[in-house]
Amino acid sequence: MRGKFFLAGLSLVLAPACVSGVSETSPDSTVHQLAFGYVQVETDGRYPRNYPAKLRFFLLTNEETGARSRVNVDTESGVFSISLPAGRYVVDRLQFSEGPFRVESHVQLAFLVPEKKLAYLGSWQIELETPRTIRHMRIRILEGEAEFSKKFSAVLGSERTPIATVLPKPETFETRGFMVDGQPNARYFRRR
Repeated sequence: MRGKFFLAGLSLVLAPACVSGVSETSPDSTVHQLAFGYVQVETDGRYPRNYPAKLRFFLLTNEETGARSRVNVDTESGVFSISLPAGRYVVDRLQFSEGPFRVESHVQLAFLVPEKKLAYLGSWQIELETPRTIRHMRIRILEGEAEFSKKFSAVLGSERTPIATVLPKPETFETRGFMVDGQPNARYFRRR
């Protein structure tokens, strides 16, 4: 059941990228620059907030050019995709939302986007501890389901284009989460 929901979300996320890319360049060059994957976030610990934690976006940097990109994550399906030229990249920041609250974690997840292939960045399993003084975040990056490449090719309509599984390294990472502005604009949260 989760696979069907994932594919529906994937097609919604990718459809605008494919449509806008066709008018600018040939379909093959647009397809070859696509990096994609999905995220699952779970809250771990006692006294969770009333709002489930969701990954809003992550920031990545091209190691060769220094160009930064923001990758938005579909909060319902957990799917993300971005058009990236071939090269080395590092994911360096994740931002989560819990209703009106925002939490950021700084990470160092490196990966390589190969030339003339779609880059599948895997399934990101994230555990975010409930709010406390020091809040831990753990991430595990897995390959995901074995038939994913075939399903993705069918959704995109490009069975000819090879898909490379490029799992960001390290595949397990632990860091802390920090509250950032974005809290409710109430006097209680603005105390000095």
